[in-house]
Amino acid sequence: MKRISSTVLSLALVLSVVAPVAAGAQSMSGTFNTTLTVGSTGSAVVALQSFLVSKGLLTMPAGVSMGYFGGLTKSAVAAYQISKGIQPSAGYFGPITRAAANADSVGGTTTTTTTTPGCSAGALFNSMTGTPCSTTTTTTTNSGVEGSVDVLLAPTPTNNANVQTSIDVPVYGIQFKGKIADSVVQTIDLEVSSTLTSDSSTENPSTLINTIKVLDGSNVIATIPVNSATFIKDSSNVYYIRVSGLNFAVPKDVTKNLVVSFSTNSIDTARAVAIDGYGTNSVRVVSGNGISSFYSINALSRNHTFQKPGTATLTLTAVSVPLRSQNFRVNSTDSTIANVLNFNVKSETGDSKITAVTATSTLTGVSAANLVYYLYDGSTLIDSKTGTSSVSFTNLTVNVPKDVTKALTVKIGFPATSTGAYVATTSLTSVTYDKPNGGSAPVSTAVNGVAQYVYTKSTNFALTSTPSIVVSNASYTGGTSTMNATFNLSVNPQGGDWVRADAAAVIGWALANNPTVILATSSAAISRVDNIADGSSPVVEFSGNTSAPVSGIVAGSYVAKITSLTWNAGSGAVVQAYGLDDFLTNASATFND
Repeated sequence: MKRISSTVLSLALVLSVVAPVAAGAQSMSGTFNTTLTVGSTGSAVVALQSFLVSKGLLTMPAGVSMGYFGGLTKSAVAAYQISKGIQPSAGYFGPITRAAANADSVGGTTTTTTTTPGCSAGALFNSMTGTPCSTTTTTTTNSGVEGSVDVLLAPTPTNNANVQTSIDVPVYGIQFKGKIADSVVQTIDLEVSSTLTSDSSTENPSTLINTIKVLDGSNVIATIPVNSATFIKDSSNVYYIRVSGLNFAVPKDVTKNLVVSFSTNSIDTARAVAIDGYGTNSVRVVSGNGISSFYSINALSRNHTFQKPGTATLTLTAVSVPLRSQNFRVNSTDSTIANVLNFNVKSETGDSKITAVTATSTLTGVSAANLVYYLYDGSTLIDSKTGTSSVSFTNLTVNVPKDVTKALTVKIGFPATSTGAYVATTSLTSVTYDKPNGGSAPVSTAVNGVAQYVYTKSTNFALTSTPSIVVSNASYTGGTSTMNATFNLSVNPQGGDWVRADAAAVIGWALANNPTVILATSSAAISRVDNIADGSSPVVEFSGNTSAPVSGIVAGSYVAKITSLTWNAGSGAVVQAYGLDDFLTNASATFND
């Protein structure tokens, strides 16, 4: 962004010291020798405030006299410290900051004249020592460096044609990048237009807006209560506002964003609101040597439509690919966090904000007091609670925009002190949400999870390829057809070796159009003849065959599935009939006549 103009705010002061200044007194000609902090008063504070005003770092409120070190002065000192690289930049005017201010000396130069003590004005010899009198004059050049900034429209917030909230709505963002040296943003001029969508008539923006905030991240650096006189109307009937005293530091080579938010009054007619910079000197930035530079953000605009606050409907549904039952291992040193429930939330009609989520677990073999529940929005942890068999996550702020679906997850943390085989089945009990008009409502649609199993020693299985089914003698009328199925599974024992002697599997055969009804079963042959080491995951083949329930098999009529797996990871044999739904072949299509 092109810089429009620069103005040197500081004036050169000449300091003539004929005799030492009394301890604790402040020279009004530019030398600072008094430590100042919040609560300090007097001429030293006046001198400091005058210095900060000249640097463009302090704007005294109308009607407020100088002489008291308050919050505004502290912020201005902190901004000056940032511009000089003084750490910490806490707003305390101590020796280091005084030295910088003395070196900076308000203007371009400071001249200090020192006369030897004992020499009266015009004397040639010292009355105390008899030595010749001498005068030393030192000129110090301002040590500050002039910086600049690149000014762009920030990527967020974006335009929003359906604003249905009224508190702290982000409407405008400015991106700054420091160059050459640190700089401080002091003033922003914003043009704001508010137009009724019903008849295109314009109005004073104060009709809609009641509060303006400027934020540096989550920190509010300016709050402006709005009344009918807040916005200035120029000769072209344009409304604008000057936001000053920001003290927003932009270090060299750092990119930072300022965000403006509006809080609005209750409205009955939608408003189209446009925000951009006012005039060619929209932004005033002060660099380290006290020079003010002006930048234009004119035509960098954001547009929003504030709708009449209304209602919203939140719906709860199961995810399209729900969790399946799994084995989890917990040991004596590490806790285990298991996914126990996934569900979707969708906001319809308007935006919603989830404020509470309640879930209930049916637990076997574990004390509920030992558990920790976690709630996630996607991969982001929202809240955690130590729980009983029922847990409520409260005081949430999960925003769900209109027509957006979000996936939430509940997890349970099993402690390292767990010692047995535990089962947890978790269901969603209710969700409470806020509507755009401020109302609140519960949703009690049931979303049920599936059982999850926790062992001190476990084994996990996963398909490594699509299982196959082959049919023999399919076309032999009156004869017997056979079906052969093969499953390749990775076998991953955790906590102990997988004991081959206890391994077993059952393959079930079913009609393709109704695979839940098993017509016949057969024991599977297992390719592995030895144990599997703890932590490894080799691929093992499980295969079986059966006579066809009917002769003359039609292609695509049958499927095969693993109905149970028996495993032992060192704590005894476990028959697993859960979590196997996807261990299923395609419908029979390969024939071997």
